[in-house]
Formats: sequence, structure tokens, C-alpha cells
Amino acid sequence: MGVDAVLMRVERRGTSPKRRRLTPMATALDHDDAFVRLVDQIRGRGTNPMLERIDPYRSLILTSVEMPQFLQELARLRLLAMTTEDLRVVREFEDLARECATNPMLQLHLDGD
Repeated sequence: MGVDAVLMRVERRGTSPKRRRLTPMATALDHDDAFVRLVDQIRGRGTNPMLERIDPYRSLILTSVEMPQFLQELARLRLLAMTTEDLRVVREFEDLARECATNPMLQLHLDGD
């Protein structure tokens, strides 16, 4: 029931969505479901709308434009980290989000099981 993050490069040739190609660039895996547990701790408070959109059974695609807000919310999530695994997962997600923020051709895919 974990959520993994995949940094994807989006290539668009022409205007047709059929010509869109996604290439995985980097991945952060949540083997122990640490990220989902941390998100569940803040769910329902209304202060982290992007994190609350994360569903452990579905995918959420974020663009480079959304990364500043996502990084702010991840920083708040990092404060809840209790174990080294919690901290590792949040930092890896932050690394991918920072990279995504630098390039409009990138997307961050948060993929549930």
C-alpha cells in the first residue's frame, strides 16, 4: 500500500496526446509504506492540500509548476518523521521534487499500489 515517486520526462511531438512519450528519469521507492503513514498523520487537517490528494491505490501526476507548494508540504511532513526510514523516504521525494521544479518537461508521478 506504499506510494512510489517516479520522475518522468515528457516528450511531445506535435499536438496529439498519442504522440506523448514518458521516460522514467529517477525513482524513490517507499518499501515500508513510510510515506503513506506520514501522509495519513496529516490527512484531514486541510493545511496540506497536495499531500491530501495522494491515494495509496491510485496515481497522482504533478507538474513542475506544482513543485514549490509540494516541497513546502514535504518540509512539514519531514518534521513528523520518527525513523530513519521515514526521513529517507521524505528526503528522496524532496530530491525528485527539486529536480522536477527545474524543468517544465518533467513530471513527478506518485504511484500507489
